[in-house]
Amino acid sequence: MAARIIVREAHEGDEAQVARLIARLKALNEELDPHYKVVENLEEVSLEYARNAIRASDMRVIVAEDTATGEIVGVLVYRLVDRVFYKPKLKAQIVDFYVVPRYRGRRIGTLLIEKAEEMARRDGAGMLTVIYPSMNAIAERFYSSKGFIDLAVEKYKKIL
Repeated sequence: MAARIIVREAHEGDEAQVARLIARLKALNEELDPHYKVVENLEEVSLEYARNAIRASDMRVIVAEDTATGEIVGVLVYRLVDRVFYKPKLKAQIVDFYVVPRYRGRRIGTLLIEKAEEMARRDGAGMLTVIYPSMNAIAERFYSSKGFIDLAVEKYKKIL
């Protein structure tokens, strides 16, 4: 049966599948960038994160579901952030974004971004931003192709 993808807001009951994708994303970040080391209890932490994110008033979890199988094959999480000193005052910041490799190239990422834009507007956000590891060239190409431009630079210094 051919995949039929729907994009929707996650709900309670989606936590385990969302957590699985979040854990895969974090493991990929570790593979791509030596500055990202995952915790040993990644699956447990991912499940707690998914539960909290789905329930949080300042976060939105959007999923792409293959209705033929019931499998969640993509996830996008954004957090609403008050930009106290700037206009637009509220932004939606994508903090997690992952599509299962065998589903890539089917516009699922684009559909997730479009849904995030729609929901963020409804939330009153005037901009959509994204955070991802600096060494993730795939993310850089994808977001640039969707019209994202540089806004800020984050640097770090290891102190422990």
